[in-house]
Amino acid sequence: MATAAPSKSALNLDYINPFIEAVINTFQTMASVTPVRDKVFLKGEGEEVYGVSGIIGLGGEATGAVVLNFPEAVALAAVGKFVGEDFATITSGVVDGVGEMTNIIAGDAKNRLIQKGYKFEIGLPKIVTGRNYITAQNRAIPCIVIAFASDLGRFCLEVSLKKSF
Repeated sequence: MATAAPSKSALNLDYINPFIEAVINTFQTMASVTPVRDKVFLKGEGEEVYGVSGIIGLGGEATGAVVLNFPEAVALAAVGKFVGEDFATITSGVVDGVGEMTNIIAGDAKNRLIQKGYKFEIGLPKIVTGRNYITAQNRAIPCIVIAFASDLGRFCLEVSLKKSF
């Protein structure tokens, strides 16, 4: 039996905006780059393909996941700026860097959510690498994709959260 996609009205911007702010803050402070929110869409309305993704689960007041998606070239550039090294290919250092960036963003967003009175827990980041894959989210949980433009290239953040109670 197919599950209907959630409506736009099911999205809670109070949950999403802290992640957008955390991405911008993290890139500014850790990579000296200011990403600009380019477009926002529901998962499925536009599909992006990636090369490296950092995935982190969230629990507490709402459950779901946050995914930081990079095309391979952008992952190399972003992690390079983040750690002060040049990378020509995906290495364990790039994978670790994407994991750390994902963790910093999720932790920053969690703190912003706590300041608003929400209670969240974050898991450990998991990293996926490959060529031209599409990340999939649980269709029963709203998933908003925020595309960012930056001097390093375009990348996306997916926030998929559903209120727990």
